[in-house]
Amino acid sequence: MASASGSWRGSYMNDDDIERLVRLRRIPREVVTRAPGAEMEPKPEPGERVVFGAHLDRGLGLPASAFFRRFLEFFGLQPHHLPANACVLLSCYVAFMEGYAGLWPDVDFWSRLFYLKSQMTQGRLRTCGCASIYPRAGSLFPKIPTVDSVKNWQMSFFYVKNANPAFDRINLPEYDPAPPTTRLNWGHNAKSPDPDAEVNLLWDFLGECVSAGRLSAEDLLCTYVERRVIPLQGRVHKIGLMSGRLDPTRTSRIALTKAQVAHRVNNITKANMPEDWAWGLPPYDRAAPPERIFPRQEIEDGDLAHKTWTADLVDPADQAGDQAGDQAGDDDLPAVPDQGGQGEHNPPPSPEQREEEEAEPATSTTGRDRSGRCLCARGRLPPRRLPRRRRSGPPAGARPGWRARPRDSASKGPRRAAIKFTQGGALGRLRALRRRSAGRGSRRRRLRHVRARRLSLCRLRLRRLRLRRLPRGRLLRLRLLQRHGGAPRASRSKGLP
Repeated sequence: MASASGSWRGSYMNDDDIERLVRLRRIPREVVTRAPGAEMEPKPEPGERVVFGAHLDRGLGLPASAFFRRFLEFFGLQPHHLPANACVLLSCYVAFMEGYAGLWPDVDFWSRLFYLKSQMTQGRLRTCGCASIYPRAGSLFPKIPTVDSVKNWQMSFFYVKNANPAFDRINLPEYDPAPPTTRLNWGHNAKSPDPDAEVNLLWDFLGECVSAGRLSAEDLLCTYVERRVIPLQGRVHKIGLMSGRLDPTRTSRIALTKAQVAHRVNNITKANMPEDWAWGLPPYDRAAPPERIFPRQEIEDGDLAHKTWTADLVDPADQAGDQAGDQAGDDDLPAVPDQGGQGEHNPPPSPEQREEEEAEPATSTTGRDRSGRCLCARGRLPPRRLPRRRRSGPPAGARPGWRARPRDSASKGPRRAAIKFTQGGALGRLRALRRRSAGRGSRRRRLRHVRARRLSLCRLRLRRLRLRRLPRGRLLRLRLLQRHGGAPRASRSKGLP
């Protein structure tokens, strides 16, 4: 019996998958991780939190940002209540607020643009993914081309715990398996009649950005992918105040090409960005900071000219350091690209299999990979049937002077013609009889045995049809059988024409 949609189905995460997320700086080294066992649903130990690899691949990071923690508390949600696509939508909202508006994101303006919709199964809230994010009617926010659904995202859960309880490096609520039946603040909409309210000022600013097609959904996605930041992770300053390649909020010092950015965006969305994409409206940075439009900017940032910034990272070209850390974020792709509603999500391949697949193309003409293993067994090439070799030498037990009979059309003779007009079942029995009689004496004796069997079959056929009115075609077949010795010339009975 298939499990219901949105239910727990165990987890495929192992130590290698978790180590990959640590290497990509989704999880800090100060956090202790644990892969789940055979349990079907999460069973964390005291002090542990439940996180999902699908969330961490799509914008979430530890410690979670203040906005994400506030979002969960305001709506009474747990991480497993949000599907994987919700992290992409929240990340794009963070990219707009930090990269264009120059503000830390808040829940009020988010509720002006989006709302939560319940996901039900058999009249009850789903255990996993019960709160989906949808844009409100008339929302000015660019439509993010997310996939229809990330299949089996709930099978990517594992456990994290602070190594030192005095320092919280996770910033997530304690796990609660119950669904949010109260739907706390799900109907919240921060509309205000005051034209000078921040939500109205942000609404007007968003309208100016998207006017004439300047700000697009691809711009928001590329904002955090190209700058290599994790939007829903706690950071020291905003995306719109980043300094460059050595900014401390980046996960890697390595700059991505446009083709790599497009590839990463297309792996988590249906944007289908070309490799030579261009900015519609580029985000701000420290050299060109956002304009001072909102009063909250003065409170959050103060005077940028006298602001003390967090020190940039050390360039490995200037000072020899941890080279592994410089390469850590060079593979920030989900383990499996999103396929929407196409099939089920499979566990990610091991690093060895991934290296082999990259080294040898799937359309290899050799039929073997570099390790010598057959690709047919791995399901990458269909098995190929080899042609049957004709036996050239004499058969076992042949008499001296044996010579193969020529296989031309003239050697078939009338015997083959007679067999052609017998029924399919009789022909199969004759062939089986020939195979069984292959070692019974001389060839002439075998032929006599086959002819006797064929005559008995023809007599049986005539006996069954003697009381039936035969059509002309059937009668011609029987006459041909009699002409070639297939049946005796018996006198016509009453039922035959």
